[in-house]
Amino acid sequence: MLAAFAVACGDGEIGSGAAVAGGAAGDGPRQTETAAASSGDAEECPGDPLRFTTISALTGPVARGGERYRIGTDAAVAAVNRECSLGRPIEVAFCDDAADVNTNLACGRQAAGDGSLALLTTVGSFDDGVTASGLPGIFLYGTSAFELTDPNAYSSISGISVGMAGVTAAKAAGADTFLLVLPDSPALQFVAVQVEQVAELIDIDLETIYFPTDTTDYAPIAAQISQRDPEAIGLLPVSPVVMINALADEGLTPESHIMSMASIVLSPEIVTELGSALDGMIVVSPTVPPNAVDNAGIAEFREDLEAIGEDPDAPTIDFTAVTAWSNIKKLEEALLAAGGPSFVADLTPESLVRALVQHPVARPEAAPYDFRENQLTELPGLAGFRVFTREVVILELQDGEYQLLADGFVDILDPPDLG
Repeated sequence: MLAAFAVACGDGEIGSGAAVAGGAAGDGPRQTETAAASSGDAEECPGDPLRFTTISALTGPVARGGERYRIGTDAAVAAVNRECSLGRPIEVAFCDDAADVNTNLACGRQAAGDGSLALLTTVGSFDDGVTASGLPGIFLYGTSAFELTDPNAYSSISGISVGMAGVTAAKAAGADTFLLVLPDSPALQFVAVQVEQVAELIDIDLETIYFPTDTTDYAPIAAQISQRDPEAIGLLPVSPVVMINALADEGLTPESHIMSMASIVLSPEIVTELGSALDGMIVVSPTVPPNAVDNAGIAEFREDLEAIGEDPDAPTIDFTAVTAWSNIKKLEEALLAAGGPSFVADLTPESLVRALVQHPVARPEAAPYDFRENQLTELPGLAGFRVFTREVVILELQDGEYQLLADGFVDILDPPDLG
């Protein structure tokens, strides 16, 4: 049921798939540029690589998200292998499923037989591949049925927590009432119930408007929202550009009302297309944006991108690239904490998972996580789900740039006063 949440929540970047292009051209998986390929570091880090697989669309209508995963991964892999602190290089194969279920399945089967230790960052558009692989999924997004319920899934991001954090941001901005506007699907109805519980816990009144998932004309929805005259509006639109423009036609803008969205909805292309119409939009995210140069993690991220010839200020470098990069850094730090070279000498999927569970890694650019237990025990409806993080960063968009509104990451049940 909750697999639909990934579709509704993004532009193909969350849980975006990729595979051996359809097995389509039969080209097999695409491998990231490891240190050997990108910066000639193979001699500095010899040995059998620690292999992982990322399934993400590199071709097809949602390919831009997959390419951003690749850029972030390439930068981190090159940096880690230059240091060679694990005594063995890390290698990440990208398998392009082009958002096709059969190709996704083929990707998972290939990962099962090519020595991959785990699926990393994203399992693709569908759960079929990761299920077929029999491998653990590590540092995932926490949105699909596999990511939320399978004992083999370890998500350092919680799509549910991010989806609920809009009401937290509204409360932090001073709102006493909040109108949640969602596509009408069983998965998002479930999420809305959890948002209602969060609203009660943080003392903000909440109403919900649902609209059909196949909506193309947002004018009637915008009219409904206008009639409610809400103090704050939380949006999770399938078509953000159409929704924002329809609201503007009703005189509802992020500068006239408190509005919040999740970063997973706002691709760089959408931010560019909407331009000043997004000025004042509050954005909740599981990572700090790539332009937050004062953040130590982002400063390191930018250096690593430059080292492989990528421009960290390019408009296409977004939260997705930060997430993929950060996941490699977490992986390295957890394995070092578990024993480093001596530990990884005979690494298996099982010992890998033990290391990641026993050694959560705090990174300045990403929300903290802990794989040892559910992190939102206050919400009974989530008791059966694998929710390992409860914090987000609260941002505001101005002139196409993200600005931090609060210091550090914010507990979604403890909103700060943003004044």
